[in-house]
Amino acid sequence: MKRTVKIKLSMNERKALEETIKQFKRACQMTVEEGWNENGLNNYKKYKLQKRVYDEIRETTDLQANLVVRAIARGAQAVKGCTQLFENGFKASKPNFTSDSIAYDKRTLSVYPDEKRCTISTVNGRIDANFVLPEEKNDYYKEYLDGSWEITQSTIEKHEYEKENSFYLHLGLEKEDEEIEHEDPTVMGVDLGMNNLAVTSTGKFFKGNQLDHNRKRFEEMRGKLQQKGTRSAHLTIQRMSERENRYACDTLHCISKELVEEAERNDVDIITFENLKYIRERMPKNKWYHVWAFNKLYQYVEYKAKERGIQVKQIDPRNTSRRCSKCGHTEKNNRNGNKFKCKQCGYELDADYNAAKNIGIKLLHRRQKSSAGAGNGQLALKSGTLKLNGEYSPTFLSARLCLRYFGIQKEF
Repeated sequence: MKRTVKIKLSMNERKALEETIKQFKRACQMTVEEGWNENGLNNYKKYKLQKRVYDEIRETTDLQANLVVRAIARGAQAVKGCTQLFENGFKASKPNFTSDSIAYDKRTLSVYPDEKRCTISTVNGRIDANFVLPEEKNDYYKEYLDGSWEITQSTIEKHEYEKENSFYLHLGLEKEDEEIEHEDPTVMGVDLGMNNLAVTSTGKFFKGNQLDHNRKRFEEMRGKLQQKGTRSAHLTIQRMSERENRYACDTLHCISKELVEEAERNDVDIITFENLKYIRERMPKNKWYHVWAFNKLYQYVEYKAKERGIQVKQIDPRNTSRRCSKCGHTEKNNRNGNKFKCKQCGYELDADYNAAKNIGIKLLHRRQKSSAGAGNGQLALKSGTLKLNGEYSPTFLSARLCLRYFGIQKEF
């Protein structure tokens, strides 16, 4: 299980951190220059790039060893991302590090939760930074720093658009969680797509129209500002990007919350998505923003669901959009845009809703083939549950579910 906690920082030695960020960006760019090839035949292996640029970065910057390693890793990852675009037939320009951000880990960042501060490695040695916390929840981060969570890679970002160029710590945290294998689970399938951001097998539809609208408006304005090429235009783009990203993340958080609540209302044990790598492969280039949104939504659903004891899994989605969720007949012509009509049995419904049911059914089939599943489980529908053998149970509110839904705690 992973979390990221955002904390505003206040410090006296701001110039030391600003210079560290500046040199870190230069180290990232040096790594890119070493690995980049205009024909797409890039070298993005971190260990190879580290051998070739580590000494040069150490000689030309004041960064300590661990920060140099993190900069090389970030540069290598940027080259790798462009290489994957090349390999899929897309164009990609050489990465250019302009964002004021620096990567830290537990060797370069120490956190003292009781004192509400941290120490940070800079080009001038370690500096102290105090947490600037909201009055209404000034200890919200402590639950993640009780010893059960491990600090992983974190980042510190400088926000130029705020007064005094504020710094924020994005603290990365991770811990292992034990998965419970349900003997007779209720499964809810979720289909992700461009017509509907998400659709569940219980018949819940989540639209993403406003996300698309905001993104298109941002791209249009960014294009106009980039033509100006001024520092003011660059800062405006950065402010707009931050604002658009915050809006998108907030929207996806709200959708993920509703999706998990839908699972709770239907007494679901497992939420099932299609494997996200297949979405990436089939999504056209101009729709790659959706891939980012799908990944974010999945991450948010995953941690919200696990907090409520609900598992989240992925399955191979092949044929889930072509298969009839009623009779099982699979044919390309079954689907026509956002409509689905089975050529064999005539079953007709929304195509995304049909795919969501098939995603849940596919997980049940996978469990049936495994020794752990033993063929048990049922698919959550908007009107009840359905087992693979065709046994249907209509919806009813059990005492346990009623109490959970209305927030009443009672032992039976």
